[in-house]
Amino acid sequence: MLEKFLISIGLKQPESIPESYTETTTTVRPSGENRFIDNENISDVRIHSPKDEVEIKALRSFNEIHNLGVAIKDEFIVAMDIRDIPDQGERRRILDFVTGMAFMSNATIRSINRDGVFLILPTNSSLSTEERERLQQLGLYKLNV
Repeated sequence: MLEKFLISIGLKQPESIPESYTETTTTVRPSGENRFIDNENISDVRIHSPKDEVEIKALRSFNEIHNLGVAIKDEFIVAMDIRDIPDQGERRRILDFVTGMAFMSNATIRSINRDGVFLILPTNSSLSTEERERLQQLGLYKLNV
């Protein structure tokens, strides 16, 4: 269990990589209004790749936290959306885990939407005005609401 955790946050390399392993790049749907909960073919859409743009990760359960850890390890600015998780205990578990990942990566974490959106900023990174406006248009960035 500890080994899986260390591998998931990037502190240890796996012993071997299976032949069928293909790395999937995932970011998440852009808006909280269109949740696609009943769609079995939920697939994340790659919106962008530069490190100066925010990676948007919407989690539906704790089991999806691996992709978030990879983005934090790669020093991307990440917006974590946990609004789709109704269980407050699971939300707290995710937030505690991500806070630990951010601490280990020397990143900072802050709430950008009271409903459950958090911004993880790597060391020496800042959120540009354009990115803040983009997040506001997507319904993710609402500090004063």
